[in-house]
Amino acid sequence: MIRRKYLNILLSQINNDHVKNLQRYQKVLFQRNSLLKNIKDGKSNEIEIEFWDNRLSEEAANIFFERNKIIKTIKNSSNQFAKNFNKNIDLNIKYLPKVGRNLENKFLDSEPSISEIKLIFYESLKKNHSRDIEQRITTIGPHRDDFDIIFNNSPAGITASRGQSRIISLSLKLSEAKEIRNVTKRNPILILDDIFSELDEKMREKVVSEIIDFDQILLSTADIALIDKTKIKEGKYFSISDGVIKNN
Repeated sequence: MIRRKYLNILLSQINNDHVKNLQRYQKVLFQRNSLLKNIKDGKSNEIEIEFWDNRLSEEAANIFFERNKIIKTIKNSSNQFAKNFNKNIDLNIKYLPKVGRNLENKFLDSEPSISEIKLIFYESLKKNHSRDIEQRITTIGPHRDDFDIIFNNSPAGITASRGQSRIISLSLKLSEAKEIRNVTKRNPILILDDIFSELDEKMREKVVSEIIDFDQILLSTADIALIDKTKIKEGKYFSISDGVIKNN
């Protein structure tokens, strides 16, 4: 759920149509799920589901396509940022689209068109009729999507240390900002919360060198000594103590 929300927020910032796509998909999904319940209860005929299969696959195809595209972009960009911080880090993002059983590789190994995705998903929905009717819910689709963050060929959540997790998180954040800037031609405000803790001095210098190119950056830290003011000469510094903000 959190990772799907992450993708939706990112795509909504670079694609004005993404929110509308999601809204249409949710409406069609609601109708299909209602029909599944009626079929299970004997109030509707299974033949009626074909119409909603077609409508759902049409709306889902755009979402699958955009997610696959952005993950491929973020994957390459974030890995480059991570290697700039530490050449021994290999960062990968694996899209896990719930388009049907054993069909994920069609997305991972190629770049299918929207029409190809629609056909793939439509066929998967048809094969899933019995299961969906039994469970009274649509069991595949973008609403079940996920992705994995792979750190040095292992799940990042299991193998990455706290310091490495911060580098992974920062690399993803920088790749997001870079893509937003490239697509929208606008400079995003980069908000980074306590990124310097758990990092040694050398790594903190590398972080500053990567973020300094962004026009507006908001940095927070519990220890101001972790920020080398000689590296961020044009910055304005504020401290908060007992609810009072002071300009330093």
